[in-house]
Amino acid sequence: MAQDVIKLSPDALGYKDRGKMKWMGMMLSDHAEALKQQKKATQSAIIMPKEKLSLEEISTFLYKSYTLKKPLAIQLDIIKDGSYLSDIEGLAKGFREDEVYIKLRNHQLKQIRLEDIRHIHWIDSTQWFEKYQRQSIST
Repeated sequence: MAQDVIKLSPDALGYKDRGKMKWMGMMLSDHAEALKQQKKATQSAIIMPKEKLSLEEISTFLYKSYTLKKPLAIQLDIIKDGSYLSDIEGLAKGFREDEVYIKLRNHQLKQIRLEDIRHIHWIDSTQWFEKYQRQSIST
């Protein structure tokens, strides 16, 4: 007598495959680990202090940026986790009492107190506006 071979699949038994959903847990842990490593690498890069400028020199840079629409980089006199913060790049867009407003590449306005500014230097205008326009088009 011949026996019939019966093949049972998970679908036939009522198992519903979640597809990509079952891999999400692994993807999230790998992603979280990659973000931790990236943050660690960023924090390990120590930003050195630049020359401390006088209030008069700082005001001159900000005024020229405002009138000539020249981009600049500002280093704040603030230390976080043993290192200076990275430079703030943008255009001076306005002033109020002891504060200046800087327009960043992503069109946000950043309010900075003049007493917090340590150093300012110019950024290459062609490179900055090229990146600025590319970012504006994509948004």
